[in-house]
Amino acid sequence: MVDDEPGLRDICREALVDCGYNVVCVGSGQEALEYLAKAQVDLILSDYRMPNMSGLELLEKVKTMGLDPDFLIMTGFGTIETAVECIKTGAADYLPKPFNISHLLLKEEKVLRDRQDRLDRKKLSSLVRMLNLSNALNVQLDLSALVQEFLFHVQKNFGPDSILFHLPDSQSFNRVTVRGALLRTNRPLFVWLNQLCEAVQRKGESKIVDRSTVALETNQPPASLEDFPYSIMVVPMVQYSRKIGIIAVVRSKNKPGYTPSDLQLLTVFSSHIASSLQNARLYTKMKTLNREVISSYAQAVEAKDIYTRGHSERVATYARNLGQFLGLSSKELDTLYMAGILHDIGKIGIPDSILNKPGKLTFEEYNVMKSHPQVGRDILSRVTSFKEILPIVYHHHERVDGRGYPEGLNGSEIPFLARVISVVDSYEAMTSDRAYRNALPPEEVRCILKAGAGTQWQEDLVQQWFQLIDSNPLAKGR
Repeated sequence: MVDDEPGLRDICREALVDCGYNVVCVGSGQEALEYLAKAQVDLILSDYRMPNMSGLELLEKVKTMGLDPDFLIMTGFGTIETAVECIKTGAADYLPKPFNISHLLLKEEKVLRDRQDRLDRKKLSSLVRMLNLSNALNVQLDLSALVQEFLFHVQKNFGPDSILFHLPDSQSFNRVTVRGALLRTNRPLFVWLNQLCEAVQRKGESKIVDRSTVALETNQPPASLEDFPYSIMVVPMVQYSRKIGIIAVVRSKNKPGYTPSDLQLLTVFSSHIASSLQNARLYTKMKTLNREVISSYAQAVEAKDIYTRGHSERVATYARNLGQFLGLSSKELDTLYMAGILHDIGKIGIPDSILNKPGKLTFEEYNVMKSHPQVGRDILSRVTSFKEILPIVYHHHERVDGRGYPEGLNGSEIPFLARVISVVDSYEAMTSDRAYRNALPPEEVRCILKAGAGTQWQEDLVQQWFQLIDSNPLAKGR
C-alpha cells in the first residue's frame, strides 16, 4: 500500500491483514520503487495524488521496470475523467475516497481474483506454446532446420524486434544467427549485446536488461545508446550442465517490456532447443556413420569392377537430383540416395570373369548377372536400417512393360523409387566406359532412352530427367 497519510495506511493494513493478506505499507512512490526493486508483489494499492510522485506516475515507472503487479488507485477526485485516466494508464480499477473498508475489501478481492484467473490462463497458454514448440522440434532432425523452427517459435511467442542466436560449437551452419532489422542496422547495440551474451554465458544465469536495470551491468552500453530504450532477455542454453549456446531477444521502446514470466518461458524454450540440438547432433553422427558404412559396401563392389568405379555414387547423386526435381520429401531423397549407392551391392557375389568380360555375355553368364538384385537384397536384409531400400535394390532392373527381372513386374507394380533409379542407372551406364564398350555419345543415349520410354522406363520420368539436365547441366553431378 502506497499512501502519504499514515492513519489511512494503518486502518487499511489492519483490515487487509485480518483477511489473510500479506501487506507492506510505504509512504511515497519512491519508497515503493525501492521495495519493488528487491521484492515482488501481486497488487499495489496506491493513492492518486501524493507529493513528488503521483499514483499514475508510480504506475508508469513500475511498467517501465518490466514488473506486472496489478494497480488499484485510490482517489479523492472521483470523476469519470479520473476513472478513465486510471484505467487507460493500466490500473485494474479505482476506488473513490472516502470509502468503507468493506468496499475496499470487495475491490481488493475482485482485482486479485481477476489476476489469478488471468495468470491461470497465461500458464495454460504457456503450456500450449511449450507443447507446440516441443512437437515442432521433435519432427526436425536436421540441425539447420531445427534452429530455423526454433527461431520461428521464438518470434511468434515473444514478438521481438530482433533475435540473436549463438551456437559457439556449431560447424554445420552459422555460429551466430541474427533475425530482425534492429540488430542488423544498429552496430553499437549488436556489439554490446554480444558482450552481454558472453558474460551471461559465463555465469549461466538468465536475465532481463532494460532501462531500470542496465545501470547494474558491469559492461555499460556505449553512449550512442543513450536512455537505453530497449527490453532484452538473455538466456543460456544448457544441456547436462554444459553450456552449448545462448539466445537474446530485443524489443524497442514501442513495445511493452519483457516480464519475469516471459523470461521463465524463454528459459523453458531454450531447454527444449538444447535437448533437441543434442538429439539432432547424435542423429547426424549416426547418419554420417551409416553413409560411411554404405559407401564402404559400394566400394567393395567397385573394387571388383574397374569400369564401374564411381558408378554407384553418380547414380545416387542423379537419383537425388531427379527426386528433388520431382518434389519428393527429404526422407524419400535420403532413401533414393542410399538405394543409389547400394543398388549394385549384389554384384559382390558375381564372378570377376563375368563382371569384367570385354565381350558379350553368354546366356548362362547373363543369368548369373541377373541374380545380383536378389543377392543384393539378401545381403542388405540383414541390416534393419536398410529395410526401406530393399524393394528399390531388388526391383531396379524391372521394366514397365513387364519384361524386366527378377520378377517381371510392370507399371505401377514396380516401386516408384525403383523406377526412378532405373532411369538414372541406365543413363549413367550408357554415358560411362564399360569393359565391353566405350561411353556412348550423349545424343545417342538420349535417343535410346526416349525410344525405350513407356516400355523399359516410365515415360514421364525419362522426360523429366532430360528436362532437368537440359535446364541445369550441373544436375548430372559431373
